[in-house]
Amino acid sequence: MKKILTLIAGIVLLAACSAPDREKELNNIAEHEQMLSAIDVSSDDDAAIELLALYRKFAADFPEDSLAPAYMTKAADLCINLGKSEEAVALLDSVINLYPGYDDIAGCYFLKGYAYENAEQYEEAKEAYTYFVENYPDHYLATDTKVMLNYIGMNPEEMFDAIMANATDQNLAQE
Repeated sequence: MKKILTLIAGIVLLAACSAPDREKELNNIAEHEQMLSAIDVSSDDDAAIELLALYRKFAADFPEDSLAPAYMTKAADLCINLGKSEEAVALLDSVINLYPGYDDIAGCYFLKGYAYENAEQYEEAKEAYTYFVENYPDHYLATDTKVMLNYIGMNPEEMFDAIMANATDQNLAQE
């Protein structure tokens, strides 16, 4: 009987040692976020890549935690800054599908459009932004996004010309 109790205690201890430690992961993420906020992110930034891995690990270890979708969204934002727009879209799609009640789900749709735009996938960007504007018209970014939809894919000169033409048309209409 003593051997069985010792075996059970050993198994419980082993399981406890291998179980993810939420507080430890949160502290590790916070340390990495502080380190990274002081520097610019580049596509080969080891600190950014490590933070990305920590966000993903937390979401995988604690998928039911309320911070999981927030960290996945932060990971997507970081992916955009690292030039990994496809990975960002995949993360955002995961948040949208797995956490439809997430309090910043609207931001995920906006960020998805931004990821597509950075990847120069303008039709997909327009689609994501349009969905965002139509479904979240009261979001603080909705009005600006609606205007921005007219200029997706334009270089600065084309954008300036389009804005000036629109302003001229509006002035003529008012006269």
